[in-house]
Amino acid sequence: MLVYGEIPTGLPPMVNLAASLTEAGHQIELVHVAPALPSAGSAVPAPGMRVTPLQIRSRRLFHKLFGRAPRLAAIAALQYAASYLEFVTKAVVAGLRSRADAYEANDLPALPPAVVAARLRGKPVVFRSHELWSEASPNVRFAAFWRFLERSLVPRCDYVVTPDLNRSRIYEVELKARRPPVTIRNCPPYRPPAVSTRLRDELCRRGIRCTTIVLYQGLIDSARCIEEIAEAARSFDDGIVLVIMGTGYGKWTNPAALLPSDARIVVLPPVPYNELVPFTASADIGILLYRNDCRNNYYCAPNKLFEYLMMGLPIVAANYPGMLPIVEGESVGLCVDPQSPAEIAAAVNRLAANPDGRQHMRENGLRVSKERFNWEIESVPLLQLYESITQR
Repeated sequence: MLVYGEIPTGLPPMVNLAASLTEAGHQIELVHVAPALPSAGSAVPAPGMRVTPLQIRSRRLFHKLFGRAPRLAAIAALQYAASYLEFVTKAVVAGLRSRADAYEANDLPALPPAVVAARLRGKPVVFRSHELWSEASPNVRFAAFWRFLERSLVPRCDYVVTPDLNRSRIYEVELKARRPPVTIRNCPPYRPPAVSTRLRDELCRRGIRCTTIVLYQGLIDSARCIEEIAEAARSFDDGIVLVIMGTGYGKWTNPAALLPSDARIVVLPPVPYNELVPFTASADIGILLYRNDCRNNYYCAPNKLFEYLMMGLPIVAANYPGMLPIVEGESVGLCVDPQSPAEIAAAVNRLAANPDGRQHMRENGLRVSKERFNWEIESVPLLQLYESITQR
């Protein structure tokens, strides 16, 4: 497995697959970028995995010469290009040394070294596209370069795996995948719903009393319509509190300073992924929105959606093709225009005012999570694929 990133545990679908393959008796080696801070160490996503962190020395050199955020765009671009080229070179070497039976690239930046190593050794390459990388945002850095890689390398992959049928069609029709892509939703491993009062306890500690808790957890960013969600909170009915919990970057490093001052909005610090369940389970409604500014967002079907379902939360989600069939098709929530604070507030108020309706949605969510939307069931085609290609 190759990934162009520092924290492999931050990619749950990859971690889930690694754990399942290891449990099935396969040997897994993960090649990733070593943490910038040596003290951070190298995480092991699944017991028994071998982890190969790659030291990207060009990045450290640029940091030493120009700081972590070079002021000149040309220097920043050169730094990125140099560090990426070093990653590709070292990842190819690591891939050849591993003598693997199959090579998996997690997202587009990891695909070049995976293809090179696999072809040199005559082994299959699997491309797990967690994102439409060249369309991950309206202003993707080096978008033309990533589009070139997609069109050049996707047809060379033996297998493509995506988390959504719409993205699978894009890879098959537009990017000419040699086989119909395998669609594996980003479902977490199944676990029964937890009973928790964690959020209510925290709100009580702060002197906040409420009847309904609306939870947003995850990346805090404008692309997740945080401004619209916060604006909608001003129109929530009495007793409804919005809890925002997650990590922000750039201008969102301190989200509490940017969000409107309102007694109905509470910002909590992030917690590790494996400690989220008590917080999720103690909410009443989960909210999950994306800005419609690129196809990657429009066709998203993130793991957060299924995490909410598994804890029995009715969901307010974006009315996009990746979420609408699940949220409203399975009667587990309401879909809205994510850029309309009025629609968001109306949906939340409607759910909060209807406990029986919420209970019905909760029961539906728990049922479909147990019957279909969990990793144990969703991953079967992918595990069968790996069994077939490693036995050749």
